Amino acid sequence: MKGTVILACDIYDPNTPELSQEWESEETIQKMETTIQALGYEVAVLSNPTEITSVLCNIPIGDRSRWIVWNLVEGYHSPNREAYIPALCEYLAVPHTGSSASVQTLTLDKYKTKLLLKSFGIPTADFWLVKDKNHTPPENFPLFVKPNGEGSSIGIGEENLIQTTSDWEKRIPTLLKKYNHLLVEPYLSGRELTIGVIGNKGSYMATVPAFVDYPGFVYSDLVKSKESFVESLDFLVSKELSNSLQTYALQIANVLESSGYIRIDFKLENDLPYLLEVNATPGFSSVYSTLPLLWEKNGKSYPELLNHCLELGFLEYQHHHRYKYAKDRNL
Repeated sequence: MKGTVILACDIYDPNTPELSQEWESEETIQKMETTIQALGYEVAVLSNPTEITSVLCNIPIGDRSRWIVWNLVEGYHSPNREAYIPALCEYLAVPHTGSSASVQTLTLDKYKTKLLLKSFGIPTADFWLVKDKNHTPPENFPLFVKPNGEGSSIGIGEENLIQTTSDWEKRIPTLLKKYNHLLVEPYLSGRELTIGVIGNKGSYMATVPAFVDYPGFVYSDLVKSKESFVESLDFLVSKELSNSLQTYALQIANVLESSGYIRIDFKLENDLPYLLEVNATPGFSSVYSTLPLLWEKNGKSYPELLNHCLELGFLEYQHHHRYKYAKDRNL
């Protein structure tokens, strides 16, 4: 056996779709488990926080370099929720897939991510952070409002399009009761695009981009729902636009110093792309997640994607300085 992979995951619960919308389905976890086993690894699926931490703490110190945790834990509400596993693994000197805790925490905050990337020349529309129901609306309508720290279109619907001051006064207080911070942007009327970046610092590769098509004019939580998945990818992106998006995507990965994989979303206005958000914990379903579909469009298989992501996690563990403290103290 090559080693042991822990699939640390939250599993989607149809009884609590709003809280667990970002979580992977049981079918996806099963597919990942069998695929990784076929690659020559032992696999353990763990979804309880106490169980995950107990297992990690009890891995013999000399064996930890042969274990790796696939970070599929999304949690809810906390701004640190996507960083639980990376921080724990780094502290215990256990390899993990994906980006560090610092990258996970930053990218979950759409406002701070946009502030940083805009300073490096990544095109973004204007944006504002709203924390108070009495916040004066920007002058130029239409606007679009969404939770600042959620993914999978949670809290997003057609009613989030703000056309007037009256709309603002009705919608903002309602959203603030559920989400502490809101991101407000001008409404971009063009098509949405997505692109992936695979690799660690110094070896990034951008996938081909694709348009994300869906019913209506808003990529809502109903579209993103695992129970009614109706989006589709259109890979007929012009060479000029594709080159621009790949350039921006690689620049974003370099600025963030991401690891393993990220997915980046853009939207067009007057045929120009503007950054929407960066997702450092994208889905890995072979059926409904866009990153594996983007990867496969590059001519590579789903097993190759999972194998490459595991290899990148081990490489990060071997070479990145962020593990030095834990290795010195634990090994």
